[in-house]
Amino acid sequence: MKVIVFVCLLNLFFAANGFGQKHNSDLIVFIGEKIKVELAPKQTEQVDTIVDKGRNVIRRRISMDGKYLAKYKILKLINGKYSKDTIDFIAFDHYGIPGFSAHNVVLLFVSREAGKLYHEKYQFFALYQAENGEWASPYSVIDYTHPYKKQITVKPERIIFKEKVSFPVADMTKDQIEEWYPSPYYLVKGRFAIAIYGNYVDDLFKLKQQTILKARGLY
Repeated sequence: MKVIVFVCLLNLFFAANGFGQKHNSDLIVFIGEKIKVELAPKQTEQVDTIVDKGRNVIRRRISMDGKYLAKYKILKLINGKYSKDTIDFIAFDHYGIPGFSAHNVVLLFVSREAGKLYHEKYQFFALYQAENGEWASPYSVIDYTHPYKKQITVKPERIIFKEKVSFPVADMTKDQIEEWYPSPYYLVKGRFAIAIYGNYVDDLFKLKQQTILKARGLY
């Protein structure tokens, strides 16, 4: 008789824990410009078979996440040691193609693990140039409302973006708009929420350090 045990890699576990306990010196943080992000070739499923008292116990390790291969040009290294001007890394995402791939320039967080580079799951900021030439990102509700929010020392600041940064809200309810695009950080005008406040890259990194990266044991 065969007993099949499915060991699933739960999305919420990885969202909270990344790839486990790592030292922050292994974390590479950089402003990156997308070169390509593509689905990795299908991997052969690994099956371990154990014979126990005349029975075959088959353990299958099945990932619920898609595996992607990403290549980015490094515009500026913010943290960690990395000498090349481009970087290749692996990203896993439960919902499909990683969210960071939808943006041309992003602040990315990549960790070393067993000789390979992995994106810290779901962690990125879409970046836009401000009028002063610096890169910045609009106010992040998810980060500022993290369970570790009492430890946050950075504050959102008013930023004049070089080009207007806005998000469609026509299909959202009033409560949803207030939750995801709260005033005064956003100005809701017609069918869009316009970014008024945000943070520059150094503070964006601090924001992650004091919240999700701390929760994952990196800081």
